[in-house]
Amino acid sequence: MDLDTYIPASVQMMVELVNSYDSRLAEPERLGGVADVEDFFRRHRMLGPNRVGPDDVTSLHALRADIRAVFEAEDEATALNRLNDILSAAGVVPNVVQRADGRRELFFAAGDAPLTNRTACDAGIGLAMMMVDQADRLKVCAGDACRRVFVDQSRNRTRRYCGNSCASRSTVAAYRARKRTSAGG
Repeated sequence: MDLDTYIPASVQMMVELVNSYDSRLAEPERLGGVADVEDFFRRHRMLGPNRVGPDDVTSLHALRADIRAVFEAEDEATALNRLNDILSAAGVVPNVVQRADGRRELFFAAGDAPLTNRTACDAGIGLAMMMVDQADRLKVCAGDACRRVFVDQSRNRTRRYCGNSCASRSTVAAYRARKRTSAGG
């Protein structure tokens, strides 16, 4: 495993998983069924020969809620406890595998582990690595009614919004509030 590519890939997977439910949308659930979850795993190169069943959908939704709780924790100690609970429940056990071409790979879950456990291991390890050195980059959007999570990649770590639309909405709302205040007073 190349840690330079593993961490961003696992963190991207984790962010996509958490943001796969957005109550602001007409259809809030993006991982509603087996086909959606299979597509998610395929995009993140985790599906392999495995098949997804209804239980996988349900357990992935529960994992999503657990990872969101890490982002939304009121303090760092709570976030770390929640993350450690995810890793413990997933049964993270590092395993080095020798490939046929002579290369070695590091896995955090057995290849035959349930897909959600493998996801919890990968996303959990990526999140753990971020929490060790860059916990202040893991954020929840400051936009009104937006609960999307993101990794702040700005140099000074001051990004507050998940994207331009939330930032623009906030700017317009602040401007309109100032106009109402000045017109009324």
